[in-house]
Amino acid sequence: MLNLAVIQFKPLFGKVEENLKKVMEMLSHVREGSIVALPEMWQCGFDYENMERHAQATEDVLKEVIKISKDKNLTIVGTYPIKGDKGIHNSAVVVDRGSVVGKRHKIKLFPLYEEPRYFLPGTKNPVFETSQAKVGLLICFELRFPELSWSLRNAQILIVPAMWGNKRKEHLRVLSRTRAIENQCFLMLSNAWGEVGDEEYAGCSAIYGPWGEILAFSEKGDSLLQVEVSLEEVEKVRRYIPIL
Repeated sequence: MLNLAVIQFKPLFGKVEENLKKVMEMLSHVREGSIVALPEMWQCGFDYENMERHAQATEDVLKEVIKISKDKNLTIVGTYPIKGDKGIHNSAVVVDRGSVVGKRHKIKLFPLYEEPRYFLPGTKNPVFETSQAKVGLLICFELRFPELSWSLRNAQILIVPAMWGNKRKEHLRVLSRTRAIENQCFLMLSNAWGEVGDEEYAGCSAIYGPWGEILAFSEKGDSLLQVEVSLEEVEKVRRYIPIL
């Protein structure tokens, strides 16, 4: 059996140390050996005016994430501002039992949040081999692009770090559940909630099964969702309805 955990919280806009402290406290309650999903840009939100400084802090933030990942045998996925040679990316980082096993830059940047002005887009969308499962990533807005989801059809789990606005809450619920159904896999959605900067976020974090069943859900409030699953369910569904 495998433990899945999704963290939902309200990040403080631009407050890296406070957000790190909050996430570390919530991670302390996660079951050992779990796969954990964190929200998109959880360390600072879309604080563009200070994004260069936040990107400089990412290395130290990841050191803390790596440490708790090692101490508790966790696989942890979230996104961070990461500075490259040509600019800053909104990048998902997969930390597996104390090691960074992969990074993936957000491909589809969200125009309503002006992401294309401040981040460089990525191009690659791999499935990551972790110690516990094959994991694919969709970062927030990318839920709207079925071709990205379909390219991850070999993944057993889709992880979706998000900062999805409350005005589009029902889209988030429908699309995330749909991606679990069409890929016949587990899906872990970790979203921010409440007012962060000038935006109100939708919450609605969830864990969905390969039939699209709701295994855990939280619309509002700081929440830790935890469920125990079997990856055999993925294979059962794929054998029963062979579409992949």
